Amino acid sequence: MNVPESSACVVGLIADPGTADAMANRVARRLEGVLAKLEEHEVHWEVQVAPFSLPLGDSGRVALEDKVPKLREKHGWDYIIYLTDAPHYVQQRPVRSVVASESCSAVLSMPSLGLARPRNVASALAELVKELSTGQPPGSAPTPLGRAISVHASWQDAENEQNRISSIEGLRGRLLLIAGMVRSNRPWKLVPRLSSALAGAVATGAFGVFYTSIWSMADYLSTQRLWLITLSSIAILTLWLLLHNRLWESPKGSRRRERLVVYNAATVLTVGFAAAAMYLLMFLALLAGALIVIDQEYLAYQLRHGVTLADYVNLAWLASSLGTMGGAIGSSFENVEEVQRATFSQREYERRNMEFSISAPGDEPS
Repeated sequence: MNVPESSACVVGLIADPGTADAMANRVARRLEGVLAKLEEHEVHWEVQVAPFSLPLGDSGRVALEDKVPKLREKHGWDYIIYLTDAPHYVQQRPVRSVVASESCSAVLSMPSLGLARPRNVASALAELVKELSTGQPPGSAPTPLGRAISVHASWQDAENEQNRISSIEGLRGRLLLIAGMVRSNRPWKLVPRLSSALAGAVATGAFGVFYTSIWSMADYLSTQRLWLITLSSIAILTLWLLLHNRLWESPKGSRRRERLVVYNAATVLTVGFAAAAMYLLMFLALLAGALIVIDQEYLAYQLRHGVTLADYVNLAWLASSLGTMGGAIGSSFENVEEVQRATFSQREYERRNMEFSISAPGDEPS
């Protein structure tokens, strides 16, 4: 479809609340700048951002096209692009984008962009707008090598042959998708929800810091053994949190086996990063406590040799590992249901059963 005859074009960028909405607001002005450089048209581009969550159809794909008339009637947008933080599968293949030229709309799955830096997101959005305005899909890689290493494939939608679908393929594509899913899960947001686990672990670790037998053990153990204990304690904590909070996912719908692997890999990495962040916070707290409370001469007397900062580090290091295993395993998240919403299966279930409302969050009901 061509650009409207008016000298101004408005792009409605709707996005899932949370990560996608924050990214949409970050890239809106950048996207306007990229669109302004398009040589095909001399028009003024405006990007308007609105938070929406669109329901998923029974097939697991985002239902956008049938919502376009209502959105266009309310907002007057020329083009509508939906930026979602959910993985999107069409015809049993993980999708990067779906372009519906007939309705001047498109869907972009942010996890398919990997770590999704603002520049990459703006570039991908501009590519979609350009295709909608000119009717020309982006060209393939210009060299055989570029085509060989590309993780993207393009094909026509079986449900509507006028729609073009861009998918991500191969192992590299799946790894990119998992990285994007971990980012969308926002592991750093889980750390505050680990407050009860962190409190129990710090209490146990603090006991270890001020127990002289732990001092001798930390002084005796090698760096390699301390690292092994650290990794084991984080792994145990991650496993406990996964099982206790029932975070192991069982996706429904098409491509179930692949999604089982991809979804759970993303969940394990998300919880693992959160557990590692909790471990680091506990280590810093215990190290500060040890430096403040334990006199250097008294520690040297107990260890029977001169001490340096490295001895305090080893002490806090071992105490953090013991605290993680001894205290956090018996703790739990404050709100299991809230934590479960951070996983893709739960969010997918909610979106399959949600009702679409034209009012964005914060709008007055009409």
